[in-house]
Amino acid sequence: MRSNRGDADLEQKLSAWASAERAPAISAKLQDKLRSALTPALMPVKPIPSQRMLVLMFLAVFVPCATVLVAFLSKIGLALMTRTQVVSMTAILAAAGILFSWLLAWEMVPGSRRVFSPSLTLAATGIGVVALIALLFSWRVSAHFVSDGWPCAALELIIAIPGAALFWLVARRGALFASSGLGATIAGIAAALALIPLQSQCMLQQAPHLLVWHVGTAALLIGLGAFLGRKSWAMVLASRSGR
Repeated sequence: MRSNRGDADLEQKLSAWASAERAPAISAKLQDKLRSALTPALMPVKPIPSQRMLVLMFLAVFVPCATVLVAFLSKIGLALMTRTQVVSMTAILAAAGILFSWLLAWEMVPGSRRVFSPSLTLAATGIGVVALIALLFSWRVSAHFVSDGWPCAALELIIAIPGAALFWLVARRGALFASSGLGATIAGIAAALALIPLQSQCMLQQAPHLLVWHVGTAALLIGLGAFLGRKSWAMVLASRSGR
């Protein structure tokens, strides 16, 4: 209780000093109080690599994992797609991995200058994927739409959930703050990682199937990531206010 009262008294003095029109110089006594209050909280930290290096770290996880998964799983989807479809889907999913790597690098460095927002990147990527699928793939619907579709959604979850945990472990090397943007970005890069091998092995290269069971599952994952990030941030704020 004493420490809490002392902290409250110190905060009041600092607030009064900051709000004064002509703030007087901080007294030596107040400086000593500040020094004694702040010094125990100072801890040595490891320097954070540059943003380019952080992006390369995420890509060093993304590219080998996607390559191994494509090699390990069936590649019948590649045989069923045209060259234009293969090149277009690979390009946009790879671009999504690069963009989300930049977003995660920005999340790791507090106060870093951001060229574009996570929500804008997620929206643009989603629109691009949906547009490509709608334009390049046929709109035939399988006779067994649900029974043929849910295994793809399950496989995407099996790949994306461990992938999100792996990207989270890499991102923890920075100074992270829980937020919906962080959660959505980690889920987004994990979903992009899962969609690459899923696309290459899927036997149903049809727009309705791809939009519902592939892209729809990715959208649910991103929404869940945003929700968990916001909930984590709310828990952090609640724990701080309860101190």
